[in-house]
Amino acid sequence: MTFISNSRLPELHTPQLAKADLQPRPAHLEVATELPGKNESPQQRGDRVLADLYKLDLKELSGANKDYRQHTVENIPRDSSFSQSRTLLGNFLKNPAFMEWAKEHDIDLSKEITINVDSGTLSGTTLSTRPQNAFDFSAPKPTAQSIDIHSFMGWPLLKSVAKTLAGTGNAVSFDPAATATAAKIADIAQFHGHTLPFDSALSPSEQQAAVTEYINKWQREDDLFPETFNIPSQKYLDDQAAKLGDLNNRRAVIAAIPKAVDDVLKGLEHHFSKSTFAKEEDRAKYNQIIKERMQVALDTPIQIDPTSSYSRDHTLKSGVAVTLRDYLVGHGLLVPTDASELRNIAQSLASLPLPTPAYGNLGGAHSWPTPMSDNDKNELRFAINRSVLTEPGETVFDYLTRDLPTLNKDPRLALDDILKSSNAKHLAATADREVGELLSPDPVSDWVLTALYNSLDLWGGSDPSQRTKAAGFDLADVKLFGHSASMIRKALAEHLIEQKKATPKTVDLAVTLLLSHKAQELLVKDIPETLTKGTHSWVSFTTAVARLEAQAPGSTSQMTYSQVMMRHELAPITLADKLVEQQAQSDALKEWGVHNGVLDWNSTGQYSEEEMDKVRSAYTLQIEALSKASDTFAALIPDLHDRATAEIKAQNPHLSEEQIRQKVLVPKTSVFLSFPGPYSLLDIFIHSGQQHNKAELDRYRSSDENIDLSSINFKPMSNSDIIYQFENGLDVYFDRFERDVRTQGKYLVSTLSLEDRKIIEHGKLAVFKEVTFTKDPYTLIESTKDASPSSIFITSEIVNEQGHIETHRYELNSTDNTLRPRPDLRSVGSVSSDGKGVNRLVPLVPDGDYKANVLEAWTHDGVNDAPNSFASEKTQYIVDAMVKHFNIREQAASLRSTTTFDGEVPFYKQIEDFVVGLIPGYNATKNFIEGNWREGLVDLSFDIFGFLLAGAGKVVGAGAKVGSSTFGSTAKKLLRGTLGAFNPIDAKGIVQASVQTGITYFTNSGPADNNQPRIRIKYDPVKIFRDVENATIGKATVQGVMTEIAATQKNGKWYPLDPVSKEPLGLPSKDFVPSA
Repeated sequence: MTFISNSRLPELHTPQLAKADLQPRPAHLEVATELPGKNESPQQRGDRVLADLYKLDLKELSGANKDYRQHTVENIPRDSSFSQSRTLLGNFLKNPAFMEWAKEHDIDLSKEITINVDSGTLSGTTLSTRPQNAFDFSAPKPTAQSIDIHSFMGWPLLKSVAKTLAGTGNAVSFDPAATATAAKIADIAQFHGHTLPFDSALSPSEQQAAVTEYINKWQREDDLFPETFNIPSQKYLDDQAAKLGDLNNRRAVIAAIPKAVDDVLKGLEHHFSKSTFAKEEDRAKYNQIIKERMQVALDTPIQIDPTSSYSRDHTLKSGVAVTLRDYLVGHGLLVPTDASELRNIAQSLASLPLPTPAYGNLGGAHSWPTPMSDNDKNELRFAINRSVLTEPGETVFDYLTRDLPTLNKDPRLALDDILKSSNAKHLAATADREVGELLSPDPVSDWVLTALYNSLDLWGGSDPSQRTKAAGFDLADVKLFGHSASMIRKALAEHLIEQKKATPKTVDLAVTLLLSHKAQELLVKDIPETLTKGTHSWVSFTTAVARLEAQAPGSTSQMTYSQVMMRHELAPITLADKLVEQQAQSDALKEWGVHNGVLDWNSTGQYSEEEMDKVRSAYTLQIEALSKASDTFAALIPDLHDRATAEIKAQNPHLSEEQIRQKVLVPKTSVFLSFPGPYSLLDIFIHSGQQHNKAELDRYRSSDENIDLSSINFKPMSNSDIIYQFENGLDVYFDRFERDVRTQGKYLVSTLSLEDRKIIEHGKLAVFKEVTFTKDPYTLIESTKDASPSSIFITSEIVNEQGHIETHRYELNSTDNTLRPRPDLRSVGSVSSDGKGVNRLVPLVPDGDYKANVLEAWTHDGVNDAPNSFASEKTQYIVDAMVKHFNIREQAASLRSTTTFDGEVPFYKQIEDFVVGLIPGYNATKNFIEGNWREGLVDLSFDIFGFLLAGAGKVVGAGAKVGSSTFGSTAKKLLRGTLGAFNPIDAKGIVQASVQTGITYFTNSGPADNNQPRIRIKYDPVKIFRDVENATIGKATVQGVMTEIAATQKNGKWYPLDPVSKEPLGLPSKDFVPSA
């Protein structure tokens, strides 16, 4: 048995339904197995016949005085590589999924189209069925247009098919009227990698001579392909056709799921709500209904494309459908248990696969399923030092970056130039010669990237003690907690320069090389500065990055934070992905636990299961509290007018809302009221309800003839009921608001730097409010006014190392959502009598019972251990003081007493204004969201509690300049960011969802590091490679352990086979012994 790194799990367990090989395998690997002459394959025979036809037409036409490139070659054999490739593209363009995409983009598929595989664009004729604007009544005018095709879910496969047909070019044109057995000479030449010798300036005889010379230079007689050309083998063409069938199956599943979801939820929307079950039996009844309906949904028939790999592998008959359940299980997908999981599967299947950038995560051999051994790394280092490096003290990094002109550009562009350089090729050739011939899709990049990484961090990839370190820089250092990604990158860069591993000119490239393999989250683009290491948002972010990197190594470095988090919103649909997610979150929770004082820091990063259970519980509780606070700050304060209007409308359906609110009623006799009228039906309904009186409409007359008071009826006491419901709702809102103001304060304290959190937790604490004192110059009466309605102030006295008392001051501002040091704060002396106000800090003591010594200083000997600030008693005291300072209930009582009749501005509207004035960011954005502030309020609340917005770019800080992108409708609460800690998954369970025979179980490999797998998949080489030609089973030393593997011979040496690609990968085994 042998093991595969967890980074390869998705390749084994996620259906590769949208991915495609971008280029076919080299021809000599497959064609060489087929016998020439009478035993030639249909494809070989077709290629030979096409070569003869092509040669014959060229000879006949080259002497004519016309452009022979546009001549059509007829009777092209259907089995030829060219005809099969053309047929495949034609079938693709008739694919239902592509036709739907084309219809959405108004593409006329009856006309010729051109696909550019480099730019990802499709040029063709648009139907122009959509009017340019609402007042455009002109007839549709077809126009030529170029459209980005990346949004098509089958683009990776279409790109591969088009790339094959394009040959040496970057674009291919397809005329739907053409057949696969006829094509222009120019198209045939391009497909086979030929450049035709056409020159209109030549005479017919000269042109014929040029063509003859061109024909005589052909390297092969049986086909048109050059020796080094990547011929599309029959297996490759068959695989592409099967993938097209798989795409059709996927579309069928995606199309079937919405109706299945609707059927599951039909009639349950209003009768049941999982979050508001009054009784346990209601919940049980709901769950049983969902369970039964899901079984019906999973029996939905799915028509399977007979050309698909699924049909082939399951030997299905044409026209036979399978159930949705069978399809999901057959592709290794998790069987959904409710409607949301079923909907998530459709969304995941419809999403495009992540593109893997060139060179992946830049790890070279460190990223192989079985990384390079320490012995091989030593041999590589010695060979390079002996035969490549010539300057004293020079490293591989120095050697390859010397005089590189593109160093100041994107590091990946600079790396691309390095890998194409003569120095890189010399290094790879030396390694091949002195260490061993390397078999991989790109040996040069593997050798060079391995050597580059080793030169920066020789043992960081294999030594467990270096698991969190990059070139000696500890990425898990507690001092980095509370800092943003940009600050951490800067600190690493300074370390590399200080250690002389890089220069200011080369440090960006060095940082990219190290982090691409060790901490990919730090390379994601547009990470908000408010997203800091150690927070719950960081846990969600790093978990998301780990998932995406497992699917496509290196992909997240090309993505923005928003793109990463939006992709993470799709829950795992395979056990493999789920396992990667759980493992990544577990790693992130260790850092979170240390940062939040739930775990004591240790250098190994190993914690007991009991300790991890404690962390998961604390994390889940914090997430739940923050999510509730987020919802509360986004909720609207109860609106009495809206409730009363709805009640009046329900009792009097013939009234419009406008009529209910219209002030057209006047008393028949004079009355004494603070608001003299006229009144509305709403005014009378509410006011009488507040007085517990019946709404007597016969005491009023209407100035609007359309409002007939005799036709309007109010149910007895219905107005009082509405008032009662409103008052209860207001009390609940106040309770939640106070609870969540406390949560906001706790979160702000917990996100301070470790140094500041220790000062607050370990020092002698006091809390204050800022008050303006003013003395009237005539009466000498002193008055006070709250100087900072949304702020409280904290002082902490600590004894420094010299034994002196230091006083640290902080301001906690709810509106700005900040907790920051305020060294400038000082109390002042007596108040002057000139009428000018002076500010003083006045003690603020919250209501409640606290320990007598809650504010006292206490010592702590730990150097790295952080306080549990979110849950500490001192933090609780601080946030209770903040609630008392806001005193929202007293404000409400004061505003309630200002009027006895709800007139132009109801009291609760004034309370609403007071409340939103305390919401972080509201004052800074008031002008922007004036008149539409509720939508903006939702976006803001999701920001302040760390559920950072996707689609909003960089998060706007307090007082920052506001842009519409942040507060627009694209803002989104990251729902998966509000999930608590995942329960550990039983790794053995992955077998039950696996469709790969030979996968036996997972095993925990002990202490985690950033290169070696923590969870590895164990497989049986006999079963995995039973259908692979030239695969020999035997034993060899892998990572110091004698292991059963599959290998193949080349040049007398045994090379291990990659269990995913089933191709040879890596260096030759030194001790492989075939089994008997």
